[in-house]
Amino acid sequence: MVKTADLVGDLYPGYVYRDAPRNVYWETTIACDLACKHCRADAISERDPLELTGEEARALMRDIKTMGSMLILTGGDPMKRPDLFDLIAYAREIHLPVSITPSMTPTVTRDAVRQFKELGIAAMGVSLDGPDAETHDAFRGVPGTFDNSMRALHWAREFRIPVQVNTTITGETLPHVERLYALLRDTAAPPVRRWSLFLLVPIGRGSQLRTPSADQVESLFEWVYGTAREAPFHIGTVEAPHYRRFWIQRRLAEGMSHPELNQAAKRMGFGVRDGNGVIFVSHQGNVYPAGFLPSPLLGNVRERSLSEIYRHSPALTRLRDMDRLNGKCGACEFRWACGGSRARAYSMTGDEYGSDPFCNYEPALSPIG
Repeated sequence: MVKTADLVGDLYPGYVYRDAPRNVYWETTIACDLACKHCRADAISERDPLELTGEEARALMRDIKTMGSMLILTGGDPMKRPDLFDLIAYAREIHLPVSITPSMTPTVTRDAVRQFKELGIAAMGVSLDGPDAETHDAFRGVPGTFDNSMRALHWAREFRIPVQVNTTITGETLPHVERLYALLRDTAAPPVRRWSLFLLVPIGRGSQLRTPSADQVESLFEWVYGTAREAPFHIGTVEAPHYRRFWIQRRLAEGMSHPELNQAAKRMGFGVRDGNGVIFVSHQGNVYPAGFLPSPLLGNVRERSLSEIYRHSPALTRLRDMDRLNGKCGACEFRWACGGSRARAYSMTGDEYGSDPFCNYEPALSPIG
């Protein structure tokens, strides 16, 4: 009989993403007109004069192209950069795939969404943290944001741009998840390809929010697992790598074979985590393992190329080694497929190698088949 520990090791045989990330997240600017309660960046209304220039951004794009990665434009609000459309046009000129997550403010007009389509944006992120204006606008800090999001979804459908809806899961938003799913499922307008549930990492303004308990997160996983089977779009979790542990346990219990599990693991991106498969570049060019993990500082793209930093940083090599983890994450047989959220471990315990506080799994108490 194949032991669970051996099976999980086969699902993730080593540093698959050591040479190039799947996704590069570039914080184009720190400027944003919203006042979101969970904001990682503590965004402000004005641009930072030290943010990367257009030429520096183009150099970064060329480097990302050599790695074969996807570029995701984040912020702050990318719409606050006056050269945004020029930068997207350049990225597409060099055949670099680009997605964008604009803030849902009045700057996201029908004409802007049309330009995204004409320039070849691969996908657009739209934030919805509640099923109605009262809930969502309270979370985002500005009245009218819910309506802006719904209009953006309508325009994305009109111009046939794939959409990823992003929802932050906190103690405040968790009770509304099922109603939000019903809205996305039943509303004719959204062209939703993926619904991503971001489990709160309490940094920046988010440190003031209520965190769900580990048991509540496990119940959410149960709901996601069941709902995903009938949903008209993909439902995924972000900063929740322990959903992979939950998923493996459920699939094994249902009798999924080893080869079938292996194929599914590849599609689900097992092993992708902070600094391994994803990397973050700040508006000033600083490189971190992820947007929610501002430690350690790995370098700056003004001094070394992102590809060199990603491939040769000793700190990243250490962070990718799941045998270095502490606590129950270090003892867990699922650590190579999961690894826990390094960002949440750091934000809540001060140790990026510590256990993820949102996971209720106890390896020492669980039988290994």
